[in-house]
Amino acid sequence: MDDFSRFHHAVNRQELIVAGYTDADLRAATRTGQLETLAPGVLVPAGTLDGTAEHRHRELARAWIRRAPVTGRALGGVSAVAAWGLPVWGLDTDRVVVVDHRRTPGTRTTSVMKLVTDRRPPAIETVDGVPVITAARAVVDVARTAPRIAAIAVGDAALHAGLCTADDLADELDLIDRMSGASRARRVVPEMNGLAESVLESRSRIELVDGGLPVPALQVNLYDSRGRWVARVDFYWEALRTVGECDGKSKYEGPDGQSLMLYEKTRTDALVELGHRVVHWGWHDVDHPASLIARLDRTFRRPAA
Repeated sequence: MDDFSRFHHAVNRQELIVAGYTDADLRAATRTGQLETLAPGVLVPAGTLDGTAEHRHRELARAWIRRAPVTGRALGGVSAVAAWGLPVWGLDTDRVVVVDHRRTPGTRTTSVMKLVTDRRPPAIETVDGVPVITAARAVVDVARTAPRIAAIAVGDAALHAGLCTADDLADELDLIDRMSGASRARRVVPEMNGLAESVLESRSRIELVDGGLPVPALQVNLYDSRGRWVARVDFYWEALRTVGECDGKSKYEGPDGQSLMLYEKTRTDALVELGHRVVHWGWHDVDHPASLIARLDRTFRRPAA
């Protein structure tokens, strides 16, 4: 038996054995490239993953927790973030994070899993057939433990997708008084909002404000003198007549890349005709925030058309 086409997701060894495969089948499939090993005992059919860290970790986490379901356990931390389809940029994806509401206090770590005791009242939902802590709890837990900007990107994405509300986050903050990282989470969570549409936008917003630039308005619709809609822009400094646009590299890849570049040029020309300066940047620029901040500062000082 060597046909694995029935599986469109990662599977663990137990599931494959129940499906009728032998260990010899699995070894042969990994040798021939039909299956890829995500972790000991967790395999995925070739071509299943989309190449993103989110997808890889989500598949690993879901297959791992299905290995030995235990009442009271759920995916937590970065694994809950991935399970909810939120970005894992800047987060540690080396291990599957599992929370347990019933075990004795402490943390147990293996090469694949981090098992954490959680004494808060359970907040668990079923996502794609596996138990996962709620999006709001995942956001707050990441805010307690992860780098600040990465945590803000997760919160921005969760709020933007409607997976939680600001009130949900506030409720979760009330439950972490004696937990590690509580004070950090209380500083980070208020910086989250639901307007950013990508990690690049979230990171840009924080890097620019941290660098001393004025706080921009986000996702602003601009109109011409006749009230006709011209564009919805990522960042807008109205008093400075400046528009900022985040352009991820992949935006212009693929068969539609050329037409999209032409559209963006036409759109930029229209914004300039309205009297705005337009500054574009991408991941490389945000990786060097001081240079981007200096470029924007020079733009702000230059007279608008």
